[in-house]
Amino acid sequence: MTSLPAATPAPVSRQSQAASGLRGIAARLHWLALGIGLGCTLMAAPPLESITLQLKWRHQFQFAGYYAAQEKGFYREAGLEVSILEADPSTDPAREVVAGRAQYGVSNSALLLARQQGLPVVALAVIYQHSPLVLLARSGAGIHSVRDLAGRRLMIDRHSDELLAFLRKEGVPVSSLSLQEHRFDPSALLNGEVDALGAYSTDEPYFLDQAGFSYLTFTPRAIGLDFYGDNLFTTEAEIRAHPARVKAFREASLRGWAYALQHPDEVADLILARYGGRHSRDHLLYEASQMVPLLQRDLVELGYMHPDRWQRIADAYTQLGLLPAGFPLEGFLYDPGAGDRQARRNLRLALTIALPIGLVLGAAVLVFLRMNRRLERAIRAQAQMSGGLRESERQFRFIAEHSADVIWTMDLPSGKFTYVSPSVVQLRGYTPEEILAMPVAEALTPESAARVQKILIESLAEWHAGTTLPPRVVEVDQPHKDGHLVPTEVVTTLHGDAEGRPTQVLGVSRNITARRRAEEQLRRNLETLEQAASTDLLTHAWNRRHFDAAIEGEMHRSLRYGHPLSMLMLDLDHFKRINDTYGHPEGDRVLKAVADQVRAVIRLSDSLTRWGGEEFIVLMPNTGLVNAKALAERIRESLAGCAIEGIGPVTASFGVAEYLPDASRESWLERVDHALYRAKQAGRNRVEADPLQSGIEPRGEHPEGTFLKLAWSASFHSGNALIDAQHERLFRLANDLLDAVLSGRDDEDLAALVTKLLSEVAQHFQDEEAILTDLGFRGLQEHKQKHAELIGKALDLQRAFQSGTLSSGRLFQFLAQDVVALHMLKADREFFHLTAPSQG
Repeated sequence: MTSLPAATPAPVSRQSQAASGLRGIAARLHWLALGIGLGCTLMAAPPLESITLQLKWRHQFQFAGYYAAQEKGFYREAGLEVSILEADPSTDPAREVVAGRAQYGVSNSALLLARQQGLPVVALAVIYQHSPLVLLARSGAGIHSVRDLAGRRLMIDRHSDELLAFLRKEGVPVSSLSLQEHRFDPSALLNGEVDALGAYSTDEPYFLDQAGFSYLTFTPRAIGLDFYGDNLFTTEAEIRAHPARVKAFREASLRGWAYALQHPDEVADLILARYGGRHSRDHLLYEASQMVPLLQRDLVELGYMHPDRWQRIADAYTQLGLLPAGFPLEGFLYDPGAGDRQARRNLRLALTIALPIGLVLGAAVLVFLRMNRRLERAIRAQAQMSGGLRESERQFRFIAEHSADVIWTMDLPSGKFTYVSPSVVQLRGYTPEEILAMPVAEALTPESAARVQKILIESLAEWHAGTTLPPRVVEVDQPHKDGHLVPTEVVTTLHGDAEGRPTQVLGVSRNITARRRAEEQLRRNLETLEQAASTDLLTHAWNRRHFDAAIEGEMHRSLRYGHPLSMLMLDLDHFKRINDTYGHPEGDRVLKAVADQVRAVIRLSDSLTRWGGEEFIVLMPNTGLVNAKALAERIRESLAGCAIEGIGPVTASFGVAEYLPDASRESWLERVDHALYRAKQAGRNRVEADPLQSGIEPRGEHPEGTFLKLAWSASFHSGNALIDAQHERLFRLANDLLDAVLSGRDDEDLAALVTKLLSEVAQHFQDEEAILTDLGFRGLQEHKQKHAELIGKALDLQRAFQSGTLSSGRLFQFLAQDVVALHMLKADREFFHLTAPSQG
């Protein structure tokens, strides 16, 4: 084992001995300082400071940098434990932070308005150099510019002041607009409920593109109205009370943003895993790609904000009458370098005071040495001090060589270990001598080595920038001599020479295997507790508590995206007779068997809840009433056809109802329960649908009777054998598609039928155009144009159906009614006079 260096004075003359003694004192003072630093390092790491970040909207890639800072440990390295809160439309991040429910927040440029209202908010950093707020308008509705929105229906968020400024600058009076409260659902534009809506260029266009919807985009930047977007902010009180924390949080957040922009795929997966699947992975990556030009990282440093730019934003608010003229920005913009400049001023002041004192003391020392006063006493004092330092060195060695943690030093210029304490044998199986002969890279896994190298580079950069460096804490895996990996927590401190150059790293490595096991056990225990809290212990279906939490989210998604949502309730027939005849243990066995059988029939997207006793509920997202009834029938048939050993077949009665927009959960459950009651009254072992939905077209699906089958008639004949044969076949194909829709066939089967129908429609149009060309039909060009429009729209709707944004019922309605029936029975009659048999 390599021992630590020690200085020993040589036996020379008294003056030489005194000089050598002073050098020895300096050397031992070095080790005393090292020992003091080690003692500080060996102390338990200070607890992480808990803070909260309030986002301005729900979890999505818009806030990727904060998720990355959390996941990659940047906040933890900064000594922070950060909770990230999402928002809803009613959340005002500025008021949440000022009220103390969060210490930091994300908001748009309306922070200026909050400041003017007396809220002491301070902008810390700008993430988006250009705001993503835009106006999206329906194309083909007489709208060609922003000015055409005058008198139109506009859906806009109450925080979109910059869009109002945009409209005003373009001469569109806000009073002329029919303003609607934003529902944060692009279906309002898709369905024609509004002519335009405020949106984020990184978000809503994704839905419109997926639906094949044609739209126009108007951005305020087109007229020079360039606001910042998504600004990180805090309060004056936070900056006064915790200046170091503010700086650390800002820097860690910007590190997170840099990482997120370099690793969008990884962060998209992180959002899906940790923050819910509100958006698909494809949608998240769409957001990431659309953010790049708004951040302008190739031109502007992340977080940069310019006072003049903020002043122009304030001037725009002044023109709107929202800010007084000359509104001051003093105190509103955070200056990350203010603390460093103050530290330098303090240092200059200290040097100004200390330098004269040092010169006087230096002169006194020279006089003292020249006169050689009390030389013997100085030598004796030096000897006593040397003895004390030797004792300090002995104590340091005792601590280093008997500590369970591994204490080590590394030379920075060479990158080699210069000391390793003996406890490394217990930690990694290697002797100190083996470690000293080993390259540093072999002490870590490749992933851990890369992480440590990154931290070292950052620490050196901060050292050279004059930043005070706290001990760095990082968790790394180190290979044991026998091949297994040892999880460790490493605390490192940089040390420099007299000239201020960093020369070595002092580190303490601690085995955290037991802590990792405890954390894993705690995680498993929490998962078990969470499962127990949300699951019925007998059937392993959801319990009512979990159902109550889940149904609200499904109802919200149904409203926001226009997706159908249905529910069925089943009640086992004559279950009391089973309990009375066979006993409650057998009754429990029947309930478990029924739950297993239902799970075997329902889809992965459906969920099973034990509602109570012998009642169960199945919640079916993206399912209209027709498909819900079909699924209920399959469950009923499956139960009736499966005999339970020792009991026989078990039947159930079913009630089904679809969620209606803006209906309460209680009223929906009441309709389901009423349908179940009707099934029981009608003789049990049957499915009944909500009677209140009779004659109502469910969103996304169509009940029996909404569409009639197409019936071919001799009166439809044109007189051309090929055209008539194709018309009749297309009628049959349209009816096949209708049967598939009404019977609840899966999307894959429906897609195949649609493809087949469209293929034969295209072939028919081609053959018909060739026949009409030969006949010299004067309306041929107009007829061809109509064919092209029908095929084009059919293909757009087919893509929307395949992407899940269009229901099968609506697709059938267009194909059967517009393409087959109306066109072939009405538009084609224009050429029947050419194809009809002559009356000779």
